[in-house]
Amino acid sequence: MPHAHLEAESRCYFVTTNVYGRESLFLHPETADIVVRTLYHLRSAGRIKLHAFVLMPDHLHFIASLAIGEALPKLMHSLKSYAAKEINRCLGKKGKVWQRGFYSHGVRNEKDILEKISYLMQNPVKARLCDTVEEYWLRSANEAYEIDPY
Repeated sequence: MPHAHLEAESRCYFVTTNVYGRESLFLHPETADIVVRTLYHLRSAGRIKLHAFVLMPDHLHFIASLAIGEALPKLMHSLKSYAAKEINRCLGKKGKVWQRGFYSHGVRNEKDILEKISYLMQNPVKARLCDTVEEYWLRSANEAYEIDPY
């Protein structure tokens, strides 16, 4: 049975989605780039305002505000479907890329979003992928990526 998600127009969400089997798929720069480009495609298409993200080896965290009329399950289907097709093409394989479903938390206020951003940014350090947040390149605080104010 699919996981139900509460929705509200222009609601801001903290979202987590995992790679199928928790495989470290995003250690490959090519596959990581596909996920980041997919997030930015959704942003440029006006479907989300992207406030923060971190792409870990086996999962993605991001914080985004949905455009009016955008449904979170539909947005996640678009993200995961497109990225999976491109990743499979890149790797020359077929099969599942993402675990079914996703976790979402409706961000309630500025304090809540700041806590979620801190969690998201500290994730690579806690996972011992780097010593400092600044060392990890697959995060929205990297100057190469533009994000939307919240």
